[in-house]
Amino acid sequence: MSNRTLSHLADQAGSAAIDALTQLADQALPAEAYGRAMYTVGQALGRCFAHDAQVADKSVYLAVTVEDADYLAAGIAESLIQAGARTAVACFWNTRKKAGGYKWLDVATIVNEYREPIPDGLEHLIVVKSIISGACVVKTNLMHLLESAKPAHIHIMAPVVLKGAEQRLAAEFEADVVEKFQYWLLATDDTKDEQGNVLPGIGGEIYGRLGFEGQRGKNAYYPTFIKERALALS
Repeated sequence: MSNRTLSHLADQAGSAAIDALTQLADQALPAEAYGRAMYTVGQALGRCFAHDAQVADKSVYLAVTVEDADYLAAGIAESLIQAGARTAVACFWNTRKKAGGYKWLDVATIVNEYREPIPDGLEHLIVVKSIISGACVVKTNLMHLLESAKPAHIHIMAPVVLKGAEQRLAAEFEADVVEKFQYWLLATDDTKDEQGNVLPGIGGEIYGRLGFEGQRGKNAYYPTFIKERALALS
């Protein structure tokens, strides 16, 4: 039996966000409705962050994965921009696989990326993921960004995490990086099924829930959110 613990942020996020989080766990929810629910959750997370961090006229760099871009990340970005943050975005296409044949050793190679310029004196770096379990995608994308970014604050943002994910992520970084971490989470779940999906999590594997045909399908997709940003900046 799985157990879910709502975070202190859940009350601040509001009932609409928690209702949307519950919808995500419904495996019968169609892809279009699933995307709308994820967008609602993103808006709430972004709104909570914008309020607490007082982001008006501050630099915020939002790092996302391709599958999360059009819904979760777009909702977060909308709230940030409405709050007056100077917002820039990076999007990564990751390929996940087991390294060396070990079931426990995940890697998440970046195979493509879209990156807007990282501002000097970056105040807030937000790394977004729809669900954090082993944390390999968050680790990979964050390490890649920290090769050139020097943010004052690093924020890990997700609707749901598997219990212990924060500790697993922190173990991959030096103490001076970890001390910059702040988590923005709505729920913690404590159980995985035999396929490795967190329960109740986000209702299974994110690619299929959003209508992608597996990892190859999502990595062939170019998000509307990113297209619109690229066009606006061109």
